[in-house]
Amino acid sequence: MTFFIGNMIKYWEVGAEFLDKCLKLLTAFVLFGLMTITCIDVIGRYLFSAPLIGSVELTRLLLGCLIFSALPIITWRKEHISVDIMDSFIPKKVKTFRDNVFNIAIATSLFVIGGKVWGLAERSQRYHEITLYLEIPVYYLTYFLALTCWLTAITSLVLVLTETLNKQYKNQG
Repeated sequence: MTFFIGNMIKYWEVGAEFLDKCLKLLTAFVLFGLMTITCIDVIGRYLFSAPLIGSVELTRLLLGCLIFSALPIITWRKEHISVDIMDSFIPKKVKTFRDNVFNIAIATSLFVIGGKVWGLAERSQRYHEITLYLEIPVYYLTYFLALTCWLTAITSLVLVLTETLNKQYKNQG
């Protein structure tokens, strides 16, 4: 039984590391795309009086993709904005308990939000919603947002386990 659990943890860690690399790569590509679109749009607008058609739509879509693709990474690395004025006075066990309660609350919230967003994606697909100028189907991004909400929720629950087991990974903050 211990061998089975050890193997499951090992496979989980390898899969999580692969997913971490994929999300970082996706986030980097999206950020590069946003930068490229902005540069082309600004140069076209001010030098040639010809802005990039659909740049506003692409920026909106890519910005949503950027934020949500980085959310699981930020959660895993524990890099959310926090105020830690009192942390030096609070005992470690109390901090761990507090962090676990917050992570469970975050996971619960994101599971619910992911479900709502998934419903919106299904509706968007049913109604064949597209963007105004470039006619990009909206549901692709909406499904992606729901999946990343669920992935972040799972990440929060894994953080509860790692905090409880007092395990720290090299790519965590």
